[in-house]
Amino acid sequence: MRWNNLLSNLCFALNCFLLFLALLGAKMELPTFLQVAGRMHPLVLHFPIVLMSLAVVWALFVPVQQHPVLSKTDDALLLGSALSAVLAALMGLFLSKEGGYSEETLVWHQWSGIAVSVLAWLAYTFRAFFRSKQSNRWLAGLSLGALIVAGHQGATLTHGENYLFAPIAPKENVVPVLFENALVFEHLVRPILKEKCMSCHNIAKSKGDLSFETEATILKGGKNGSLWDLSAKQLGLLLQRVHLPIETEEHMPPKGKAQLTAEEIEILYHWIKNGSSFTQKISELPENDTLRLLASQRLQKQEEPPYPFKAADEAAIKSLNNDYRVVYPLALNSPALGVDFFGAGAFNAAGVKEL
Repeated sequence: MRWNNLLSNLCFALNCFLLFLALLGAKMELPTFLQVAGRMHPLVLHFPIVLMSLAVVWALFVPVQQHPVLSKTDDALLLGSALSAVLAALMGLFLSKEGGYSEETLVWHQWSGIAVSVLAWLAYTFRAFFRSKQSNRWLAGLSLGALIVAGHQGATLTHGENYLFAPIAPKENVVPVLFENALVFEHLVRPILKEKCMSCHNIAKSKGDLSFETEATILKGGKNGSLWDLSAKQLGLLLQRVHLPIETEEHMPPKGKAQLTAEEIEILYHWIKNGSSFTQKISELPENDTLRLLASQRLQKQEEPPYPFKAADEAAIKSLNNDYRVVYPLALNSPALGVDFFGAGAFNAAGVKEL
């Protein structure tokens, strides 16, 4: 009982400290050891999630009023929930001071996390008063609701918008684009950035103050400056970070994340080298341009919907291209081909027969 009282009083003190920092500590400078504690937030937060979920189930479905063993278990779950919740909330508050998060999502996550901590302490402190009353269940339900909101907002900060429901959300319909209308950035570069970079660099979670969500945020760069510079080594910061040894902290994507392939790095390199246009069409590139050749190869590798015919042999297509006739993919995700003739004399029966 002595230890219970001591830990309960500690929870009360830490919750007061938590509310003080949340309300008045907006500009506080954290010492190094608290920054380390803040980065332990993802580790510690799993304890209150599990303990509080068990405590809620216990309160809703287990009759503990007249059973001393169950009553002690109930007390232990509530006290463990309260203590771990306030520690996780404090660490999360420390971590938020490093920046790089969407302000709106961060506010929701912060205050829902604080609500979880305070409700967990109240549930333990007033357990004797509420134990035989319906109020205990209401308090448990409120705690669980706050926990769900805090968890959802935390997942949004960490993994991006709608992370929780993404598997069951309607799939985005990919509208086929004519090859002549396909854009270098939109249909070649953006998919690479979305798959390999945007889990950490998005509107909700802009690590290093960098987001790849829009053209404006890409051009803005991050806290270390612009992403590319044609006069710099390796054309600037983006490619410099990509080429760093994977063991280094500044290598991107971080170790453990899906890495860029050699082809993807080459696409980014040539896009930047060509001027990093957001509006240039693939068809506007010269026939022998490296980026156009990479685009043709990459688009042909994409998953194809069912068609009544197979894709033509690449060598055959190459052999049919000459100064007066160009054969090219008609649309993304399609084996269909288009042909352009240059000059009336080039369009004849023999040329059509070759096709």
